Amino acid sequence: MSDVAILGPDAKPLPEATRKAARMQMAKNRMMASAAYQGAGNDHPSLAKWRPGTWSGQSALSWSRVDLVDRLNDVARNDGWGAAGTSRLVDNIIGSGWTLAARPNHVSLNMTFEQADEISDKLEALWRDYTQDVDKWCDAERTKTMAGVLGLAARHRFGPEGEAFGIIIWRDEAPQFQTAVHVIDPARCSNPDGRMDEEFLRDGVAIDGYSAPQGYHFRKSHPGEIFAGNTGLWDWEYVERETDWGRPIVVHAFEQKRAGMTRGVSDWAPIIRSIKQSTDYEDFESQAAALNAVMAAFIETPFDPEELLDAMGEDVSASKVSGLMGELSAAQKAYYSAAPIDLPGVRVNVLQPGEKANLTKPEHPNANFEAFVNAALRKVASAIGITYEQLTMDWSNVNYSSARAALLEIWRGLTAKKGGFAAQFMGPIYRAFVEEVFDKGLIELPEGAVPFGQNPAAWCHADWIGPGRGWIDPLREAQAAGERINNNLTTLQQEAAEQGRDWKMDALQRARERAFYDKLGLSSATANTGPRPRVADDREPGEDTEEEVNGRQSARRHPVGIPAIARRKPA
Repeated sequence: MSDVAILGPDAKPLPEATRKAARMQMAKNRMMASAAYQGAGNDHPSLAKWRPGTWSGQSALSWSRVDLVDRLNDVARNDGWGAAGTSRLVDNIIGSGWTLAARPNHVSLNMTFEQADEISDKLEALWRDYTQDVDKWCDAERTKTMAGVLGLAARHRFGPEGEAFGIIIWRDEAPQFQTAVHVIDPARCSNPDGRMDEEFLRDGVAIDGYSAPQGYHFRKSHPGEIFAGNTGLWDWEYVERETDWGRPIVVHAFEQKRAGMTRGVSDWAPIIRSIKQSTDYEDFESQAAALNAVMAAFIETPFDPEELLDAMGEDVSASKVSGLMGELSAAQKAYYSAAPIDLPGVRVNVLQPGEKANLTKPEHPNANFEAFVNAALRKVASAIGITYEQLTMDWSNVNYSSARAALLEIWRGLTAKKGGFAAQFMGPIYRAFVEEVFDKGLIELPEGAVPFGQNPAAWCHADWIGPGRGWIDPLREAQAAGERINNNLTTLQQEAAEQGRDWKMDALQRARERAFYDKLGLSSATANTGPRPRVADDREPGEDTEEEVNGRQSARRHPVGIPAIARRKPA
């Protein structure tokens, strides 16, 4: 063995240090057959061949992202559950768009709260003009308002790609605001000319020593756009992350699931196998059920052409068998034509001697089909952060308690997704807009206030009001909100925002309605601001309210689930 020399890729013997490290690794592998942690051992059949390898977050994604995204996009196009899941997420996170609640930091901007509040109202009014423009100048493609831009970006971020890209451009021809957003398909971001990742280039993203993005390489055309004269297919453009003075250019929203990741991975990735298996199973069950419906019966015959030819001393060849089968078929056809007995509305066939009819027994769909599919859908819903009922729109087995518990749990996850998306995608767009507002002098600053260029972060504080959480029991939840406000546990702003409302806009609308009623000499319902009488309720705390919510009578239950049964007292 001492004469054996292991050569490296340079055709030279491996250094002694490398050979020593290899021997140590081999010894370690042998020792791991019985490890202190069972999950690290190799003696269990389920773990013996499990060698996932040591991947960083970005290296694992770089090698797999293209195939993974292509498969997930195919699911989104062709699978109903995949399309429904993304739509439910976008509906719950984006809805019909977000409302701006500007919150400039009056302390660090050297203003009073009242001064900052007045400027906030002006910023919100200008933002509405910008984002709801009927000519759609906020969108580089001029096909969407800002709600549509957000919805499209969210479909990329919470759909197959797991990330959303946008470029903030400047359109000189726009009549009022020149800032516009162009949503970019994530597939266009890649290393130029298909180069391998480098130290400061990761999957199309140029980074510095801290992995902070410095710029992005975008194809001028989507890699799937194959058409005559498409010169941009193999042409890349480098776009810097921001300008020299800090104005954002590229907007990139994704969840960094491991340190060092420069690109996003979809929440759908861990369940793609389950989706594919479930879809295939549905197809197989449908095909089997259709086959059972078509193949209603089979004729079992004792005729064996090969045995018959052999008994007659004939050669058993393909031509002989084919000829004999033709003669048998002709004889059977003639027999069946002559033998039927006709009854009113019924046809009875008499089989030849030795033949019998076997009726099929439809056994599809399988008795466990629904349970299997439902289990797969629950896994899908859990992975992407919604409930099974939201994904399938099946609310048949939901009661008040379970619906409320699910709503509270899911709302926390949706709030986290919305907050991250707002910070990464909407935040830079709003910053660029506010910079343009101040650059054009559309807002006059009070004396001594810090200008935008000196502290843009303080000027860009904002809350984004999205879709409302909704109510399970509107009356009691409204009463609870009133109690929280009266006890100073929350604010009208927070309660209104949870229902997708802007409390200032609501107050202005109420004042307008009250003035209109007063003008007509009518009593306004909004004028009654006194406390309302509480609804009598003799139930114990925590009891279900199925009868009110679901419109049916049901047994009242104690919080632990015991029915409230009235028992007779002993005589």
